[in-house]
Amino acid sequence: MELDYGRFMIWSLSELTGGPFPPYFQEIVMKDGQGFYVHSGNSRDEESKSVVVNIYDFRAMSNDDEQSLQKSLEKLTAIPRKPSELHPMLSSGLLRCSLDDILYVVQWERSRIWDFEKQFPEETRRKMGFPLDNEK
Repeated sequence: MELDYGRFMIWSLSELTGGPFPPYFQEIVMKDGQGFYVHSGNSRDEESKSVVVNIYDFRAMSNDDEQSLQKSLEKLTAIPRKPSELHPMLSSGLLRCSLDDILYVVQWERSRIWDFEKQFPEETRRKMGFPLDNEK
């Protein structure tokens, strides 16, 4: 299956064994405009080209809670599996979607906590984004 770089990263999440991503590190943006921050991979289905991704749930958090969480992330060297261990109001959920429902994937700058290069070596990467007419 040929996937662009962002969808390939999401498709490959279920194979990663290095533990969860920190909050705010990798965001999946859906075609309807909603964004979800990835906690970790869960599963994928070859037949339907769909994935299940563990995501962070910030809905119960106030602005002050989120600021407190962001400050605490700067000091962490390992991300606990349970989101509530990062902040008592932080939770998780499951995002079930078709790869076709994903508009794009953003990797935000928090790489000092998680080594992206080791999980996705250069030879496995595909170009991120959408091809321009002259690139097809």
